[in-house]
Amino acid sequence: MSGVNEKNPLDFRGSGLWAVVLGGSSGFGLATAKRLARAGLNILIGHKDKEGSVDTVIKPHFDQIRAQGVKLVTHNVNLFDDEGRGEVFESIMTNAGPGKVHLFMQSIAAGSCRLMIEDKTPDFRGQAIKGLADALGLPAEKVKSAINAAFHDKGCDALHTLAESRIPYREELLTQEDFARTIFMMGYDYLLWSRELCKEGLLTKDARVVAMTSEGNEVAWKGYAAVSAAKTALEASCRAMAVELAPYGVSSYIVQAGITDTPAGNAIPNFDLMKAQARLRNPFHRLTTPEDIAELILGLCGPALRWANGAVIRVDGGEAISGL
Repeated sequence: MSGVNEKNPLDFRGSGLWAVVLGGSSGFGLATAKRLARAGLNILIGHKDKEGSVDTVIKPHFDQIRAQGVKLVTHNVNLFDDEGRGEVFESIMTNAGPGKVHLFMQSIAAGSCRLMIEDKTPDFRGQAIKGLADALGLPAEKVKSAINAAFHDKGCDALHTLAESRIPYREELLTQEDFARTIFMMGYDYLLWSRELCKEGLLTKDARVVAMTSEGNEVAWKGYAAVSAAKTALEASCRAMAVELAPYGVSSYIVQAGITDTPAGNAIPNFDLMKAQARLRNPFHRLTTPEDIAELILGLCGPALRWANGAVIRVDGGEAISGL
């Protein structure tokens, strides 16, 4: 890491090094881009958003990155077609150049969250509400309405087992095409990008590459089958990369975030109920934030965590290991 401040190995100002973040316009990617910019890394972001939202929602965040005195290059393209990928890769070669990409982050959430078969789970929620209504001597609809109001409007997380989600399952079931596309986009695209950056000599001699997973890699959430399969493929890819890229000086990591309030998360069916359950279960009784993840990824850029090559690093405040 030529040019890095030896007294503070996480101060990259003046180093001329870059971070490439795919999916850097929101959530984990954006928070990481902001944090790395404050540390002095130049930033190149690939993302896909509607032009209207770029001008009104995203541009102010990009302006904050530029205000740190670093270079920022952004590309609003489809990162899963040849033209979009080629544009971003050419930009990396032109703007960063050989041996200057110190961090590559794949943070694209583009999977299909659909049920794989018609849901035949018994209506435990309805049964509980009916029992509560009978005990109170009230109509079931009135009790259900009160529960939903208390949960959604008053923040009563403990009612998550009785409240109705405002993020329902889609009517369309998971198709074979959905499954294959999700595994490609979220499962091994990380490996393909990292490999090309390495082959073309764009990475630093001790570069870090990182991608995101979730507790859904091991826990079966309804409607998450395709993404869960993709995450397991992603983790297998990381292990292979840790072995095969190490001779090039590259360390590969997967970060497992706790439940986090992001646009991607809120596309998962029942995510509002999952957030409530996570706040109850988490030892700190709050959700993970994108900034929590960004701090960890900044740490990965320095020497302290170099030897964690190939690890799945859980960053959730203890959520995954905590019972209710």
